[in-house]
Amino acid sequence: AVVSTQSTGMLIQGAIGTTVNQGPLEIITAFFGKGSKAPDVIDDKHLRYRNRLRYQCKLFLANIKRGLDENRNLIGTFQEDYQREMEYNLARFRESVAPYIFNEDAQRQIREGSNLVNKSLSDADNSIGRVHSIDYSEGR
Repeated sequence: AVVSTQSTGMLIQGAIGTTVNQGPLEIITAFFGKGSKAPDVIDDKHLRYRNRLRYQCKLFLANIKRGLDENRNLIGTFQEDYQREMEYNLARFRESVAPYIFNEDAQRQIREGSNLVNKSLSDADNSIGRVHSIDYSEGR
């Protein structure tokens, strides 16, 4: 399949643009933020759903990172500034959501710009096929 650098860039920008990423950020803060309503009883099912949502958020970040890496391979030198802007937006978005979806060590690494978090995002991305094969029906 032929990959268009213009469409790839637009898709990535649509996911992490400064105004657009407020949507995913709002969803994450609605479920994990201080204003989120805790259920009356926190049981295994509730924890399983919250952990699954955290994992999906990590996959979202991993897929955007992967898209940015692919875009870097596709672009010409004239688009380098645009690429850097998108990478900056991803870093800001990751810092914003870190308190909600990452543990304390990962949050510290994100603040310090560590590559270990990028590796963990890649590991999460590599396991995406496994996620789709799990049965999350109510009967479990």
